[in-house]
Amino acid sequence: MSSKTSIETFFYIGHEKLSLYVFDGIDKKIFVKEILINNFNKKKNLNNSIDEFLRDNIIKIEKKINKFVNDINLIISDTNFVLIQASIKKNGKGDKIYKKDLNYMLFDLKQQIKENNMDKTITYMKINNFIVDNKKYLSINDNFECSELSLHVDFTCLSNEIIDNFSKKIKKYQIRIDKIFSAEYLKENFENYSGNECQIAAKLKYENDENEVHLISKTVEKIGFFESFFKIFN
Repeated sequence: MSSKTSIETFFYIGHEKLSLYVFDGIDKKIFVKEILINNFNKKKNLNNSIDEFLRDNIIKIEKKINKFVNDINLIISDTNFVLIQASIKKNGKGDKIYKKDLNYMLFDLKQQIKENNMDKTITYMKINNFIVDNKKYLSINDNFECSELSLHVDFTCLSNEIIDNFSKKIKKYQIRIDKIFSAEYLKENFENYSGNECQIAAKLKYENDENEVHLISKTVEKIGFFESFFKIFN
């Protein structure tokens, strides 16, 4: 089996159901499996249900795609996610501000969030808007320059303990966690996206949202505006 693939696997863990989706591109589903978490499953223990669900389906996926599943994206319905909204401002003081300055601003803000939340990991980081010379923009072009810049950024965080627990469960199948999404954040911020939790997460992953700041280095065909962020700082 080959490990080089464009195929993405998404695992939704909710209070009412477990879902496993495999996509080969944003519009092509090649494997779908869901089970409802009924009273029997709840009594049996959710952790056991997750373990059985993965054990029953990972081998099926690998036979279907003729490749190993090395990475998995988690979508978790969990109230323990913390949304932190933060801002940072830079005044050029007569000098122009360029893209490289924006990257340093993002790094500084990320470090502040990490230092003040040592028990948590940032799972998602997205710029909500830019204030460029006192004008608000939802996005900016690649060759911008200005005298004053403010960034308003969303950080979605989850406790290290919860992430470690999920990592241990999945590591039994020689799989590592790639990205972690908050189901609640997806519902609240991407309501224009059609589909269920796995489909919305897949759209974000494949479409490479320009304002998302990538936290894990991945080889992608389309280079996003902040692609260099993790190459420089992670």
